[in-house]
Amino acid sequence: MHTIDISFGLDGSDNTGVLITLVNRNGYKASFTNYGARWVGMETPDRNGQFEDVLLGFDTLAGYIQAGEQYHGAIVGRVCGRIANAAFTLNGKSYSLSSNDVYGYPVRNHLHGGKQGFHNSYWEYACLTTESGEEAVCFSLFSPDGEEGYPGNVHVKVTYTLHEDNSVSLQCDGRTDHTTLLNLTNHAFFNLNPVKTSDTLRNHTLQLNANHLIECDDQLIPTGNLIPVKDHFAGFMTPRRIADSLKNGDAQVRKNKGYSLAYALEMDRNAPAATLYDEESGRGIRIFTNQPSVQIYNGYFMDRKDRGKNNIAYESGCGLAIEPQGFPDAIHHPGFPQVIISPSIPYYYYTRYCFFVC
Repeated sequence: MHTIDISFGLDGSDNTGVLITLVNRNGYKASFTNYGARWVGMETPDRNGQFEDVLLGFDTLAGYIQAGEQYHGAIVGRVCGRIANAAFTLNGKSYSLSSNDVYGYPVRNHLHGGKQGFHNSYWEYACLTTESGEEAVCFSLFSPDGEEGYPGNVHVKVTYTLHEDNSVSLQCDGRTDHTTLLNLTNHAFFNLNPVKTSDTLRNHTLQLNANHLIECDDQLIPTGNLIPVKDHFAGFMTPRRIADSLKNGDAQVRKNKGYSLAYALEMDRNAPAATLYDEESGRGIRIFTNQPSVQIYNGYFMDRKDRGKNNIAYESGCGLAIEPQGFPDAIHHPGFPQVIISPSIPYYYYTRYCFFVC
């Protein structure tokens, strides 16, 4: 049965945020808030049947609002990732966006939809039950023409469903009255062995259905080139420990103790785009998507200043964001799949997170 907890936002910081929890018959619980249409909790069992929350996050709405890491579990947009020089040209007209990225010099870039962005917005919400009896929650948001510099009025609907096969599906639909850009993703950080959160997730193994990296410069802006991942330190064509990848990384990766990398996915809908597994707990996730790329970020900016669930200090590398999405900065690279929508071409996104134990 759906539960809605209004006390989630009654902690002195805000009173419009709610916590919505979905439960399936196997005891899996998925929790969401209308602040940023965020996925904020996912309780799954280990191989001994012990349920724990495998998403990083906070116990109250104030935690998300005040966090140094702004994007925990959020839907980010209008365009996730970076847009070079916070500007683009579409149909012969130039648009200037808000500049909010920590990278970039002398001109900062645009990141994750801007300073306000979808992640800081309060979405309308409705709890649903599907025809098959599964629980779901639908969030909707109106983004007016000119918001953060983007053209066109945009209506976005995001639906999370907790399925009886212990998966969570995420469907995003968008429509506009003017040709514009739209590229969404969810920015949840996973740690499949949360009792070891303070020890990071380096012993997790990762596999990606990706033969190429999307090459980026030192500002994390794509160059337009694709790099084969065979024999690359960041290649995950077969299951590989994240710790081994970090150990063999380049100087910047070793310095940061992590990476933020974009991959071009092989478009095989029958194969998971990504598989994350923790040997100690036996928990795993297989992620299927209709998106052409995935961003992998191991939270290396986390510096123990944010204290998350159970008062754990979140340190560098304690969670992994696996973000299916369109190609980053696609508008500046004609050879990339584009993220342009129009009144006649709506937006459709689908990702399914399949949790398993072995």
